[in-house]
Amino acid sequence: MISRLRLALVLSSVFAAGLVVSSASADGPKPCLKTTYEVAQVKAACDKGGLDEAKKMMKALTDKAKAAGKEIKCNSCHENLKDYKLTPNGLADLKKLL
Repeated sequence: MISRLRLALVLSSVFAAGLVVSSASADGPKPCLKTTYEVAQVKAACDKGGLDEAKKMMKALTDKAKAAGKEIKCNSCHENLKDYKLTPNGLADLKKLL
């Protein structure tokens, strides 16, 4: 009898945790940190899917550059990955990749 009670408690806890996770992700994608954009493609990615979509776009660009023989990493254009502040050459380098 006690094991059935424990099972019921565990299952209800898992169900409740699932609801919390579902409601958290229902709020939509994590927004991009910038509010103004110098590059239309970056704005479009942010508008479409927030930070995840912008990261996906940047990953595609770095893959394209690597295929062309250029070694590009996130920190080639960004000073850090907390606020994604651009290096002095970041914007110019991005425009070359587009």
